[in-house]
Amino acid sequence: MHYFRFTNETALPPIFSVGHYFWTLDRHRNPDPPRLITQVWGIPSPIDTVYTRCNCQGKTYFFKGKNYWRFENGAMDPGFPKPISQGFGQIGHITAALSIPAYRSRKESVIFFRRGGLAQKYTYQVTPDCGRKLRIPVITLRLRARRQAAVALEQVINISRSWRGFPSQVTSAVSVPSRVKEGYKYYVFSQSELLTVKL
Repeated sequence: MHYFRFTNETALPPIFSVGHYFWTLDRHRNPDPPRLITQVWGIPSPIDTVYTRCNCQGKTYFFKGKNYWRFENGAMDPGFPKPISQGFGQIGHITAALSIPAYRSRKESVIFFRRGGLAQKYTYQVTPDCGRKLRIPVITLRLRARRQAAVALEQVINISRSWRGFPSQVTSAVSVPSRVKEGYKYYVFSQSELLTVKL
């Protein structure tokens, strides 16, 4: 099962997908009739995972096999699908993705959960400002060179060795808009078990 929204606006209905189908929830949280993923969005189903970026644009990314599709407000961006390796690097088979917003000194990122109890973090180098006034920091040349050398895709993590108590098999993950300080609450699913994640 995958849970997502097409933007990070809380007024828009959340979407659940299972296998070849998806459901939207009405304002009373009742599911609408199921619809086919391939028929509505043109993506081969079942999908491997999906997530929506935690920023003002809220683009949604679908993953299936070696390709990914990017949508904004329910419409596919031109030029998709693209190979995952082209957009994110060599990740392997993805089972879930947890989107994390920029917060204070933390950059916007996504944690990809993989088969075999592995995880890998991808940090976005550019986050849209969507009309906010940009603050231009003064950076020394040494710091600028170090930032440019930073790799967006980090090393693979063995979950059971690195994150004690965290389920090694993550089947779905979601970032839900909330009134907490950083703007989101985080949840992961391990089969039928739901866990809250604190970052």
